[in-house]
Amino acid sequence: MKAIIIGATGLVGNLILNEILSDDDFSEARIFVRKPTGIINPKLKEFVSPMNDIDALGADIQGDVLFNALGTTIKQAGSQKEQQRIDRDLPVAFARIASGNGVKTMLNVSSVGSSMKGGFYLKTKAEMEKGTEEFFPGRIFHFRPGMLIGDRKEFRFAEKIASKVVKVIDPLLGGSSKKYRSMPVDKLAKAMIAVSKNQAGKSTVLHYQEIIRCI
Repeated sequence: MKAIIIGATGLVGNLILNEILSDDDFSEARIFVRKPTGIINPKLKEFVSPMNDIDALGADIQGDVLFNALGTTIKQAGSQKEQQRIDRDLPVAFARIASGNGVKTMLNVSSVGSSMKGGFYLKTKAEMEKGTEEFFPGRIFHFRPGMLIGDRKEFRFAEKIASKVVKVIDPLLGGSSKKYRSMPVDKLAKAMIAVSKNQAGKSTVLHYQEIIRCI
């Protein structure tokens, strides 16, 4: 299999990339990044771009499966418009081109609570899901984890505090509320890889329970 990854330098995307590079079922990983990663691996093909004109990258968006792990915050993006461009518009643009190039499947990192009736962030994720579905009807998977738990490159004070709180709250979330449990990023990455290789019977929308069962 040949994988395409967008968001490969982020918390989840980096783990997806590492999994693919060590997985014999994958022969190639194409990543599209704004800065060189410095990673040297015979499987890796790295395309450095400011991501302003995705159509210009069209000839290189080739493979069997597209992993979307793009995601940012208002603070990082600088504005809601820029966050929408990164979280929604870029994945949709890649989906359009990848589908046209014959890529068979797409897997998105979304968020629990994604809804067209939600607040700004959750609506943006819902719009990303809807937009990418148009190009991969019946061949797309939306992973909707709760709070992501893992070691980020940048320090986020609020997340450090919240990660301690969820350790207490998670065991209390059962039944239909279980989907709000926090999600270790390594498990999310492994689940996405597993689904990309074995899609039979999998729901197109996966919450905590479904994600854990995939591993």
